[in-house]
Amino acid sequence: MKKYIYTILGIALIAMISCTNLDEIPYSQIPKSEFFSSEAMLSSYAARPYTLLQRWGREQSMWTMIMQLSNEVAVPKSYNGSWGEVRYSELQKHIIPSSNKLVRMSWLFCFDGIAACNDVIHEVSNSGDINETKQKIIAEMKLLRAYYYYLAVDCWGNVPYAVDKSLSDYPEQKGRDFFFNFLESEIKDNIDYLDDYAANKYGRVTKDMANFLLAKLYMSSKDWTGTEMWADAGKLVKGIMDSGNYALTDNYNDNFKVHNETSTEAIFAIPYSSIFTKEAFYPFAITLNSDLEGIWGIGDTWNGTFMGQPDFMASYETGDTRKEDSWLFGQVYDLNGNKWFYTAPDADGNQVKHNYFVEDINIPESKYSNGLGRTDGARIIKWTYQTDGMLTSYNVSMENDFILFRYSDAVLMYVECLLRQNKVAEASLIPEFMTIRTRAGLLPFTADNLNLNSFFIERAHEMAIEGWERQDLIRFGKYLDAWWCKPAGIENYLLLPIPDQIMAANPKLTQNPGY
Repeated sequence: MKKYIYTILGIALIAMISCTNLDEIPYSQIPKSEFFSSEAMLSSYAARPYTLLQRWGREQSMWTMIMQLSNEVAVPKSYNGSWGEVRYSELQKHIIPSSNKLVRMSWLFCFDGIAACNDVIHEVSNSGDINETKQKIIAEMKLLRAYYYYLAVDCWGNVPYAVDKSLSDYPEQKGRDFFFNFLESEIKDNIDYLDDYAANKYGRVTKDMANFLLAKLYMSSKDWTGTEMWADAGKLVKGIMDSGNYALTDNYNDNFKVHNETSTEAIFAIPYSSIFTKEAFYPFAITLNSDLEGIWGIGDTWNGTFMGQPDFMASYETGDTRKEDSWLFGQVYDLNGNKWFYTAPDADGNQVKHNYFVEDINIPESKYSNGLGRTDGARIIKWTYQTDGMLTSYNVSMENDFILFRYSDAVLMYVECLLRQNKVAEASLIPEFMTIRTRAGLLPFTADNLNLNSFFIERAHEMAIEGWERQDLIRFGKYLDAWWCKPAGIENYLLLPIPDQIMAANPKLTQNPGY
């Protein structure tokens, strides 16, 4: 399948107009009525809200914030003191001031995306007669806006309701009950205008993406509204499973390899490219240290300490291949299978080689603030690193796309919905659920050992560091528990503080309780 990078359509269109015919009308002078006359031009205009999704892969992003708020990833002080910011420890310990930078960047990720969607909806809606093509673009933007809002409400609960670009007053703050009804209506009212699954819609909103998002909303219903909707959520994901549009990959890592746009599990993905995308996806920079660069021929890592939390690493079953597919731990080898070494002074000050063995579990909590040992902490390798010499700066993106909505997640959602309805035997016999386990080198669950707790751990390992663990911890009642370097929390911590700059800019906002 040829990779479809939707977010560069605008660049391609400008290049086409500027280079193929000197007599053509300049892009900036095309009348709105003409510009919005074709699907290609409309798609180009709607590119920006999609492009903004690429900020997901930054170091200070929604993705990295969620990882640190969950029990998956910690960011301690590095062994040489070059890494260790207060903003990370605030997230780790769930003692978060409204000034925290990652919280602010995550808020901006959501609301910059919402604003961009509002711009497109406003302009297209006011461009003349609304034909089928325009309605489809408007529907895409409303569904993408719904996704941005879903993330915002999930994290902050009470957020500004702003869906009309023409309004000049400060937007009103609304709660989860309101947004649940709003998002449900937005999805249902617009889904029929969307395209069905098609290979050339990769990275764009489709009916399957919309059904997946609605299922996620229903999975959140109990926490948002107090009403359980497990049967409704299960019906939606079962529809995706029965569609035949997706299948589990034979190998888990196929979903995260270089050029993973061929993954049969990608329901909705963020395309990244070392050439065509402005924003970069660069986990290598935030997790690898200079001792490890040579394995892949990578340069300019930050000696970052994004590492697997010891409690999380210890939770893997023996033989679970997803652990070694996602994390670098234990004896480190180069790509030819040879032991890896690093050079450091011995007791006499002589530079000598030392075997590189990563300790991933037995790491004292005192090292969080005092500094890790040189080889402490499992490092992220879930997204396969390139060896083509391109990764010489965090400004250059990896070629791996980030799959936001993955088919394996749909299967797990269906299993969870069955468990929530006490259909344990039925859940244990779902063929694709059994395959998820056997693909990881594990025996399938039986009705005797499948329960909400064992399922939660299974889900955590299958979906590790893909951006769902914080939400899962809350849904399973575990978010306020204590874990490595994090004390037990209080109920107020289930929501994040609204950033102080946002509070200062809108007098209609009320801060979440406890902040």
